[in-house]
Amino acid sequence: MSDPLSKLSTELEYLIEKTWTLYVTVTDFQAQSQPRVDQVLNEIIGLLKEIDQMKGQFDNVQIPEQLLNYVDDLKNPQMFTRDCLQRTLERNEDINGKNETLAKFADTLAVELSSQFPTQMAQYRLWKSKSSSVEQ
Repeated sequence: MSDPLSKLSTELEYLIEKTWTLYVTVTDFQAQSQPRVDQVLNEIIGLLKEIDQMKGQFDNVQIPEQLLNYVDDLKNPQMFTRDCLQRTLERNEDINGKNETLAKFADTLAVELSSQFPTQMAQYRLWKSKSSSVEQ
């Protein structure tokens, strides 16, 4: 298990398991369960120390702030990517709609300008065709 991420995952699973064990033990606490509570607390402390020692291996890991906010809002972090993609698709549809509207406006404007200023629009079209052929 040389992969640091796998080791961290395993340590976190153990920590969750030990925390649950501690919860169950103290929920039904009796005087004779004190040694078990002490043992589990020491195991939790040991796991936290191991996790703390591993932190240097993850200095280059960057977590998006939005993901941390997502977790703070008690949302499933595994759904973060899905929601990001959904927002991206919605934004893309919005932008595409704006582009279509602008294209229609440009066409309508060209028609109206041609009817009001036919000479100038003919010169504009000639200039535009020359400039586009030079760019290609």
